Amino acid sequence: GGDALGAAPAALVPEGPGGPEAYLRWLEKGMHGDMGYMARSPETRSDIRRWFPQARSVVLCAWSYGEPTSAALPGEGRIAAYARSPDYHPRLRSLMKELLDWFCREASPGAAGRLFVDTSPVLERLYARQAGLGWVGKNTLILSRRLGSMFLISGLAVDRDLAYDAPARDHCGSCDRCLRACPTQAFPEPRVLDASRCVAYFTVEHRASPIPEGLRPGFGDWAFGCDDCQTACPWTRFAGPPSVLKPTLPPSLPLEELSALTPEEFDRRFKDTPLHRTGRAALLRNALLVMGNSRDPRWRPALEKHLSHEDPMVAEQAAWSLSRLPKGDAAI
Repeated sequence: GGDALGAAPAALVPEGPGGPEAYLRWLEKGMHGDMGYMARSPETRSDIRRWFPQARSVVLCAWSYGEPTSAALPGEGRIAAYARSPDYHPRLRSLMKELLDWFCREASPGAAGRLFVDTSPVLERLYARQAGLGWVGKNTLILSRRLGSMFLISGLAVDRDLAYDAPARDHCGSCDRCLRACPTQAFPEPRVLDASRCVAYFTVEHRASPIPEGLRPGFGDWAFGCDDCQTACPWTRFAGPPSVLKPTLPPSLPLEELSALTPEEFDRRFKDTPLHRTGRAALLRNALLVMGNSRDPRWRPALEKHLSHEDPMVAEQAAWSLSRLPKGDAAI
């Protein structure tokens, strides 16, 4: 069911975008924000054989999740395309386990391996590039001439030598549309993302404190994630329909619904989706931010209601968004 597959040797030359040295520089500059897990085990990430000592080859799979999210309808907040499907981790883990079991039982009896689905200390982009899945684009995502960038990566480390694919060539050229499209200028240079300025980082990973005020206007109508740098990329036009990761959520959700969810309704509505992992308070904060950016007076009652919210982060966001609305009743 995967959309692409490639293999690379486990022993890689650590160079280029997505490599260990670039990763360490990124951490040293604090561009991972408060994602502490990204800074754990840097020595393990430098060589997959430190994570799985028997590794001789790495197999990478690409899984399309569809086209980027278009502009939201009035009164709604956009959801990034990858988040519209159920949480991909268990699904991809199951599929990779099937592949690993088949490989060790039938393709190479007696082989051993270990799977990863973006939660292990593995530099996946580096191996994906070496395995021919794509190149590291200027927006830091893996770009494929056949799939664009709208896909997720999973893989296997195995203790067998395989027939390896040729590394992917860079096809960005002089194009910089993705860099210019970023609403918060989160790319200090091509192929380097400062997560501490990224809309997706703040709306998905930054869960317990307010979003910096200076960045808030750039969030526009994004309630969860952001696809702007992907939408701007010419290669995105090749993104195909998902074969495995079928969307179950619409491209955007009503802000009124998001702002009124009880804990029980939140769990019921978003269980087993990426939105659930972020938590109700952070999703509410995001919805209130979109209300403020809309400058629409209809949200005044909802924002006033949350001024006394028990979570100071939510109350602060409500106050800021309320200050953005025009005085009086005329909508802009």
